[in-house]
Amino acid sequence: MASVLALDLGSTQLKLLLLDGDARVSYVDAVPYETQAPRAGWIEQRPQDWTAALATGMRRLRETLPQAEIDAVGFSGHMSGVVLLDAQGEVLRPCITLSDTRSEAESVWLRAQVGELIRRETGNPVNNAFSLPKLCWIKAHEPELWARATVFLAPKDYLRAQLTGRLATETTDAYNTLCVSMRTRRWCEEIIRGAGLEAEKFPPLLEPTDCAGHVTPQAARRFLLPQGVPVFAGGADMACGAVGMGLFEQGESALTLGTSATFLAPVSQTDGDAWGQVTFHLHALPGLLYALGSHFNGGLAVNWLTRMLSGDGVLRYEEIARLSQLAQQVPPGSNGVLTLPFLAGSGSPYFCAQDRQTVFGLSAATRPEELFRSELEGITLNLAQTKRLFDRMIPGGLACVRLGGGGAKIGIWPQMIADVFGTRIDLSQDVDASAIGAAILAGAGAGLYADIRRTARTGLSIGQTLLPQAQRHRQYAALAARYEAAYALAGRLYARQDGQEDRV
Repeated sequence: MASVLALDLGSTQLKLLLLDGDARVSYVDAVPYETQAPRAGWIEQRPQDWTAALATGMRRLRETLPQAEIDAVGFSGHMSGVVLLDAQGEVLRPCITLSDTRSEAESVWLRAQVGELIRRETGNPVNNAFSLPKLCWIKAHEPELWARATVFLAPKDYLRAQLTGRLATETTDAYNTLCVSMRTRRWCEEIIRGAGLEAEKFPPLLEPTDCAGHVTPQAARRFLLPQGVPVFAGGADMACGAVGMGLFEQGESALTLGTSATFLAPVSQTDGDAWGQVTFHLHALPGLLYALGSHFNGGLAVNWLTRMLSGDGVLRYEEIARLSQLAQQVPPGSNGVLTLPFLAGSGSPYFCAQDRQTVFGLSAATRPEELFRSELEGITLNLAQTKRLFDRMIPGGLACVRLGGGGAKIGIWPQMIADVFGTRIDLSQDVDASAIGAAILAGAGAGLYADIRRTARTGLSIGQTLLPQAQRHRQYAALAARYEAAYALAGRLYARQDGQEDRV
């Protein structure tokens, strides 16, 4: 039977997934690789580690399924990374990843030079989460390498080039450079020139379902793939995830509770009132966009608190389960304990690096389960701020939220999210949405799947549906007002401490 191989290059591991002709998953494996932090704020990966992971993963696939047929290859990858290549296609430096913050000075400069143009063409602000400041940093601080470079690629585009020999990117990843126009889905040379960069270093643009080449003889030998198999462009991980979760219509959304929490929803256009609070991105299907809320303190905050309460500083997932069970007996509002969950600064809607975790209402009687529930409530109230933005920009608001990620397994949390949001929650059983989306896009490009939307929705697996409890929703609405007042108070404190103006 025909099958599609998806290669999902994540921030910590390469996932290999096979999808058969009926869009059913027949194989999943993952190979980890390391991330380096050579200096404060620098987060890098070695592209050679990705190719080594692919070689290892394909060897294991062949050992497990020696007769597996592969009729197409697709890609998903972590966004906004920069891989710099010379004229021979050799890597000039480690990949600067999305979470790298070294280019703050370049971000400030770009806001002054082309900030309004970028806002008009992309609907986004300039910040370190996008690729353009990273490119400007390389040119300013490593001019010899920049002069030698002939092209830069996104991470998954580099891995794809190892199979095809073709250097190209595609629209969804390219949009995260801040140099692609939303209207044309092509490079905006006015932005590129305004940033002081050379347009010839920007790679050719494909669409996610375009064929990007075929497996070369050298790649076939190295990665145990059939020579000549078509390789498709693929997409950024969030764009592929939107396909894998069947998100094509306004009113649909998905919330993934990982170390960070990501909250995305299809939209018809950007919203100026939400500028700087969420970001806007090209969907894998032409004509569609999605809005993205990025919350840096999802599982990170839960895991930190659990370690703090453990007594020995060790994270044990059974301890999370125990605290979750105890917290079921604590009423909404955690008996007056209120937490601002910003261990890593805040993401949406504030994006303030000075924000810190702050707990109000502690007393000598406060119990661990009250702290635990308050942590979850603080994260959820922060997520609800993005939900309200989505409700405002989408006609009719959000009809449902598809919930996934490791945090969805914390027993108390999914129902809490339903109660805070006041919206139906569908618990997704698909943990491989980005890889599945990449496989569907490649399969569509190869003619194996006739309709991307129908294929994605047919494969959706919803384990449970949760409805909000009206009384608790009213209680949380009152708590949300207290939460925002607490944020305003804490914000003034931290702004004064850092010698900055008040943010509120």
